[in-house]
Amino acid sequence: MKQRTFIMEAVTFLAALLLLIEWLGPIAELTNIGFIRVFYIFVAISFILLFLKTPWWISGFVKIAYIYWFIVSIYSEFTILSGESIRFFLTELIFNITQLITLDLTQMTDPFRTILFFVLLWMTVYLIGYWIRMRATIFVFFILTVIIIGILDTFTPYDGSAAIVRVFVIGLGVSAFLFLFKLHENQKQVRYIGIAFTAALLLLSVSLAIVLPKAGPLWPDPVPYFYSTNPQSGTGPGGAGGINKVGYDENDEQLGGSFISDDTEVFQVTSTSRGYYRVETKDTYTSKGWIQSEPQLVYDYYQQEEEFALDFPPSVEDDVQQMTFDMQTDFPFLFHTYGATSYTSGEPFDVRFNLSTNKFDAVDQEAIVEPQSYSVDFAEPSYLLSELRSTAIEDLQTIGSEFDRYLQLPNTLPQRVRDLALDITSEQQSVYDQAKAIEQYFRTNGFTYSQNNVAVPEGDTDYVDQFLFDTKIGYCDNFSTSMVVLLRAADIPARWVKGFAPGEVVQAENGEQIFQVTNNNAHSWVEAYLPGIGWMNFEPTIGFTNTPDIEFDIELSPDDALAAEQQEIEQQEQQQQETPDQQTTQQSNFSLEPAVEWLDANKWRLLGLFGLLGVIGSLLYKFRLKWLPKFWLRRYLASDQSAEEFEKLYTRLLRYLALYGLPKEPGHTLTRYAAQIDNYFGEGHMRNLTTHYERHLYGKGTPEKPEHLRESWEYLINRLSS
Repeated sequence: MKQRTFIMEAVTFLAALLLLIEWLGPIAELTNIGFIRVFYIFVAISFILLFLKTPWWISGFVKIAYIYWFIVSIYSEFTILSGESIRFFLTELIFNITQLITLDLTQMTDPFRTILFFVLLWMTVYLIGYWIRMRATIFVFFILTVIIIGILDTFTPYDGSAAIVRVFVIGLGVSAFLFLFKLHENQKQVRYIGIAFTAALLLLSVSLAIVLPKAGPLWPDPVPYFYSTNPQSGTGPGGAGGINKVGYDENDEQLGGSFISDDTEVFQVTSTSRGYYRVETKDTYTSKGWIQSEPQLVYDYYQQEEEFALDFPPSVEDDVQQMTFDMQTDFPFLFHTYGATSYTSGEPFDVRFNLSTNKFDAVDQEAIVEPQSYSVDFAEPSYLLSELRSTAIEDLQTIGSEFDRYLQLPNTLPQRVRDLALDITSEQQSVYDQAKAIEQYFRTNGFTYSQNNVAVPEGDTDYVDQFLFDTKIGYCDNFSTSMVVLLRAADIPARWVKGFAPGEVVQAENGEQIFQVTNNNAHSWVEAYLPGIGWMNFEPTIGFTNTPDIEFDIELSPDDALAAEQQEIEQQEQQQQETPDQQTTQQSNFSLEPAVEWLDANKWRLLGLFGLLGVIGSLLYKFRLKWLPKFWLRRYLASDQSAEEFEKLYTRLLRYLALYGLPKEPGHTLTRYAAQIDNYFGEGHMRNLTTHYERHLYGKGTPEKPEHLRESWEYLINRLSS
């Protein structure tokens, strides 16, 4: 009976853990919570401690220690056990509790909000565990989970298709298992057949649900309707975009609005160097977004391995490298990088280059194809600083009419945007320095990178004007569009570029790196035309680095040297963060990034290890009455068997008897209790030990020698363990 209850309770707690994780998944996606795995682990630890009925002081210590480790690791640079980290943690608690008492919630800090989220999870696990032990079922929790996921799937961008299947498998499967497991012992055969039949039925149902065609919805999606009737939503009158998933979108007519992250992998790149993956450019700014001014299609055609030249300077070293793309998502265009010279692939196609948008397509008899793998040969463009500094501002008046479309600005552009451009560039002596001054403007004037709470311009509000003067909060589209407009306002031809940032290094071997690129890496940046030089890329977005290859062939002023040194430090730090095998050897301050990477690489081994340790620990705790009394008896017999050791062992024996189900009733004497135990087990061994204990306790007569009591100890311990 006890074993059956233990198994049923273990299965119920495991199901509750999995269902609670299904609650955390959409919360993490919709609110952009980082380090969600850390919260998963916290919930798992809480359930394990609750299941094992761990004393509250041990359970509380473990959870508080875990919260302390996470807060100090993420929000400070101190080592875990240093005095500074303890002061930091206590200061955060005292300050924020004061804000709570005074109801000044706007001053609460991010570390304290994280602590409150941990506490919320702590209390949630406790309440779920209490409900399970009181009701011995998770059916209500299962129904609530289905309702919550259904609501989130319907009224938010969260896709609950896979989650709802997992929830039904967990909820219905465990409910059926518990029902069948409650059958009497003489119905074991029926129980096992029922469990096998239930598992097979669930597997068949899920398989059919995935394979069979689905009917369309009976009613239209309510979310677009709600957005369309709400001007503040971003998709109704005066707005567009709403809350979208980040990723590549060819329609840029309406910029603005918040994004949620999407880590879906779109392709992998194998290369010896990192770089941006260029797709297309756009030239016409509408005050709300971007369109292309030349809808007519003018193409150049190339065969594979046939060299082409874009409007960028050649490489000084003429060092041709190769970049290989392995696609995980289909795109109707080809990616390339700066200095691209030719395409090669094992798949048959020709290359088509759009002279208006700078976009490459793979075509087969004029039809666009989507190759799964191809390589790009490239030689990164190089620039001499002396030539960049020689780009005369007056030469901007001599460029041809083909650059007019890269100087376009809407007539409605507010005058203060043009005035700001002239103010930023007024003291610069070259076109290059003017462009660099605009690029650096965003890093030193209070701008913030964020994908949340990004404004959508309403009515006649200009997108760039709103960002530059009102909000100063946005992501790459805000920064890059604003720089292009400022460059054009300063009479410098500029174009808006779209593609992907480099991504994260997932493997490095023999000098080559494999970059994993996801929808989160979709990006936009800037290219400016420098007279006598050609096009050059710039990166105004805070937190991103897209620095071209510049050779410093002239003597720099102290300010220039400092700027170049700072730029080099930033590049080195970013490279170290992206390359796993280039970790620094100095570990004086705790860094979470290596730990996260190691956890990610070994997550299945760790889960298996923790699962095994959890099972072993659970079994040892559950059946502690079988082995723990024998352990303490052996320890006592191996000691000097002093009166103090005897007293400790006798006290433990009382606890083990209570755990066995024979507790001492309040008010009963030890002698009466010993008689009760001997009456239950037979013999008179408990009276013998109790008499010896009382003689020692009250000093009545000479106690027996310890070796004379060995038989009594062993008899009672063996009966408890049997």
